[in-house]
Amino acid sequence: MRSIVCMTVAAVLLASGGASAGEKASTVAQTVTSDDEQAAVTFARDASLAGLFDVESAQLALDRATSPDVRKLAREILEDQSLANSRLVAFAPKYARTTMNAEYAARLDALKAVKAEDFDKAFLAAQKTSHDYSLKLLSDYAQSGGDKMLKSYASETLSFVSLHQSHVRSLQ
Repeated sequence: MRSIVCMTVAAVLLASGGASAGEKASTVAQTVTSDDEQAAVTFARDASLAGLFDVESAQLALDRATSPDVRKLAREILEDQSLANSRLVAFAPKYARTTMNAEYAARLDALKAVKAEDFDKAFLAAQKTSHDYSLKLLSDYAQSGGDKMLKSYASETLSFVSLHQSHVRSLQ
């Protein structure tokens, strides 16, 4: 890997004039990331997207759910995941998303389109899917992630996501 970076730096330096070697090496080195850095970027992106969906869908459930138990779950998810999302943005401001991508927006739109009488069941199904994904994502990063702050975040977040998942299953 290091030899590839060195060859890339050399190629850039040969192809360009004007800038000093130090400036060119610095620019190229900034574009090359290690495996740990790439894993942290991917984790922060994926965890933040899932968290945004959980918050938005929980907010929707507070407006549309008919079951008091589902509304209680939605409140818990909204509070806990909002805090977790804020922490993730603080830990990885360049990589954590603050808006949903098209995939998650489509999932939310599909939930919005559900008939009133079917909403609670659809919300619980969406949360089960989301929490299954989040549990795996958080567990994997907590066990083998390279960034200490994100690893700590994953471990701490894992506890309440697991609790939410148990609550979702008990309501299905």
